[in-house]
Amino acid sequence: MMRHTIRTLVAVAALAPVSGLAQEGTSLESDWIELVKGHKGATLGLELRDIQVNEDDGTRTVTLAVPKESIDDPDTIEEVVVRARGPQQPEPPAPLPVRFQWLDDYDADNYGLVIHLGEGNWPIRLYLNSRPGYVREE
Repeated sequence: MMRHTIRTLVAVAALAPVSGLAQEGTSLESDWIELVKGHKGATLGLELRDIQVNEDDGTRTVTLAVPKESIDDPDTIEEVVVRARGPQQPEPPAPLPVRFQWLDDYDADNYGLVIHLGEGNWPIRLYLNSRPGYVREE
């Protein structure tokens, strides 16, 4: 079951500094994730659970498990920015155009995040962002 309709990323919000999360919204950054089933990042604990390649156009659908301890509620995340690190690139290129969706009840410890990417098989980094007013303060 899908929690949200598929969203298309059209703009990149400025990333909030870690010290001002409650006032500025949320901005979480993963480490580089290899596009290999089973790869687990250390920063947020994201795990690549599945990757499907469309043979017709080379696009990829990536399913990630996002630990519930990393984010309070996926409904607070309004934007997912994905950057890829190509071969021998000192700086990552501009954000990739992606569509993403959250899966409802992925498993007991994780939210499910599905990202639809273009061609290529380079490591990716995710930025999960929300604006002020959408973050639950405790």
